[in-house]
Amino acid sequence: EAQNVLLVDAGDIFVRGPYHKVFYGELEMAVFNALNYDVWELGNNEFKGHPDQSVADEKMYNLIKQAKFPTLCANIKNNDDSYLPGVKPYIIKSVNGITVGIIGVSSMKVKGYPQASNKIVEDPLLTVKTLLPKVKEESNIQLLLSHAGLAADVQMDMKLAGSGLSLIIGADDHYVIKQPIYRSGGIPIVQAGGEDNIYLGRIDLKYENKNGTWVLVSHSGRLYPIDDKVPMDPEIRRIVDQYLSKVQKPAA
Repeated sequence: EAQNVLLVDAGDIFVRGPYHKVFYGELEMAVFNALNYDVWELGNNEFKGHPDQSVADEKMYNLIKQAKFPTLCANIKNNDDSYLPGVKPYIIKSVNGITVGIIGVSSMKVKGYPQASNKIVEDPLLTVKTLLPKVKEESNIQLLLSHAGLAADVQMDMKLAGSGLSLIIGADDHYVIKQPIYRSGGIPIVQAGGEDNIYLGRIDLKYENKNGTWVLVSHSGRLYPIDDKVPMDPEIRRIVDQYLSKVQKPAA
């Protein structure tokens, strides 16, 4: 339906799902690859896929390696302050000649997980505030892929409005936000459910170049429900069936 599309996910892709302890997200990531996602952000649940720290890390890094698109997380690092293996703090995407910088941050909840005792968890707001000038130097438009939670996203809107950041794609709370949260002069915030409330969120952004700077002049958002009324693409059905055949006995 539209040109200039970015397809993103803000994390929590498998924990508490029906095949959590069978595939640890491999099925979901195989589908993401087939759908040609552009980028995803690590959710807090990706860090606690298994009770044992070494196994949880192994499962998470397997997903990162499986992904055929970048994994983001700027505010959770190794104890030596380096970024996690295979993870970037931000990416720059070219969309029809316009460069789009996407920063990724995750939840402070991870700080309390035993599985993350070998990691540093930094404040998402301070992380974005520190990175944004660098990302602005490299891109025309700046977006945030946030698994920090709605309260943190609202705080970032209040503190970073006017900084150039033009959209916060949120997650973590799994709220169904039917229309972007927006205050005049602020940053639109969107969130499309998750877990038991599955939607494909869409937000259309219109920019104008004003004195050499790309400025968001209008936006509109909606949610597409994902249910049995939506026919599954044959290739996606093949991928899902291939995985499920490993755990389901064939009918007699």
